[in-house]
Amino acid sequence: MPQPNTIEEKTQLLVEGNDQRNFFEAFIKHLNRQDVQIQNFGGINELRGFLRGFIKVPDFHSVESIGIVRDAETNADSAFQSVVTAVRAVRLPIHGRAAQKKTDCPRVSVLILPDGRSPGMLETLLNRSFADDSVNGCIDVFFQCVNDLPSRQIQRPEKARTHAYLSTRPEPQFSVGVAAKNNYWDLDHKEFEPIRSFLAGL
Repeated sequence: MPQPNTIEEKTQLLVEGNDQRNFFEAFIKHLNRQDVQIQNFGGINELRGFLRGFIKVPDFHSVESIGIVRDAETNADSAFQSVVTAVRAVRLPIHGRAAQKKTDCPRVSVLILPDGRSPGMLETLLNRSFADDSVNGCIDVFFQCVNDLPSRQIQRPEKARTHAYLSTRPEPQFSVGVAAKNNYWDLDHKEFEPIRSFLAGL
């Protein structure tokens, strides 16, 4: 499990894994924000343990806002409730779907990717951002060809589609987060509005 870093900013963003960390570093830079520190809490089952260490980091008392991002996977509501349970386990203020209270310190906000309602993950949102690209039709043909083979099926299609798209870019070996740092995603795309709104509210 990753260990919390020293507190450097009053606004903390906790994300799930290195891909999300790299992606959100690129997104925050794109927004010209310099007041958000990103921390990687690891996998979806490691958030509670990470928070236990996080609240003990020197200068944690200076934190005013915490954003937590994780993938919905198969169920957005279950993913959200998992985060709420982890946060309450370390006695941080969180009110479920209710609005934050002005007296909360720190304020805790949760973003479940891709949109807070649908199953999926960061890659789901990335795939939506290039849905109108002509290369998407080529990926459909490739997927159909593979799925028609008797001994092959596309596994984890959301992630597979993202990497198929990246295979058409100049440096296909990049992870999705590093790809964001190399401007491979249109971060101004309308599909990323949930992220923009979430970060604006931190």
